[in-house]
Amino acid sequence: MIKGLFADKSLFQQLLLLFFLAFMGTLFFTAIGLAIAAGIYDISTEEAFSIISNLNSSAGRESFKIIQGFSTIGTFLVPAILGAHLLSHQPERFMGLDRFPQPAYLFIILLILAGYGLGAASDVLYRISESFPWPDDLIASFESSQQIMTEQYQALLQMANPVEFMQVFLLMAILPAVGEEALFRGTLQPLLQRYMSPHLAIWLTAFMFALLHLQYLSFLSIFVLGAVLGYLRYWTNSIWLPTLLHLVNNGAIVIAVYFLDMDYAENLSGTESLSWIESTVLIAISAVCLLIMERISRKARLD
Repeated sequence: MIKGLFADKSLFQQLLLLFFLAFMGTLFFTAIGLAIAAGIYDISTEEAFSIISNLNSSAGRESFKIIQGFSTIGTFLVPAILGAHLLSHQPERFMGLDRFPQPAYLFIILLILAGYGLGAASDVLYRISESFPWPDDLIASFESSQQIMTEQYQALLQMANPVEFMQVFLLMAILPAVGEEALFRGTLQPLLQRYMSPHLAIWLTAFMFALLHLQYLSFLSIFVLGAVLGYLRYWTNSIWLPTLLHLVNNGAIVIAVYFLDMDYAENLSGTESLSWIESTVLIAISAVCLLIMERISRKARLD
């Protein structure tokens, strides 16, 4: 039985196990994605790997979607599930899969409202990071990496029909929400909580979550979002709320681009005027919703 095989190992060995599973999962599932893309377009895997650098072409975008989708599964979801089985004798409970906070309808409503407000908080934090007096060489590096990321996202967000919308929604919203939350809040955070205070485990997990994204100007906003996701996991002892909030956060961008013709690059650049009053109100609403969820969860634990 593999359940709990590493449960009694040291924290270093357990973290090393998770890193190994994520590394091997990335390699194996990326290779699967490459092979599938090569088979669909009747080309070699080397050619499939080269065409994804040209996301302005249809073949490049479709190949990238396939490869990125498999890579996300292999990097996050599979290591999380295997890791939970190796680290705990009760993997479903360890990951927080065995419960949804009640009453479900109230939590879902509060979560949607909180997610809307967190968008304003993310915008404020991005602008703070942007206005920070970074050294010139770092600014150049930030702008270069940000431009590459923006160009990739803009290419992927070209959705001409409902089928392409569903593909992009799966790739940019569903898979990252399920996979990243499974690994970070489902496996890493409860693992760290075995050896340190819940608050330290939450913020360390959030730091690694933000670091992984390699979005330097968005680091602060991703870090805070990671902490919010971590506290939802801790308060409710469930992975479902952070997964849903992550889905709302990512999915809102895809929906806005497809249905509302939002310009992703313009929205990200922060060139639009910022209403501090509106942002303050939205952030306050988000904070109140989070506080209500914490109080309901605390009462449920006491009962």
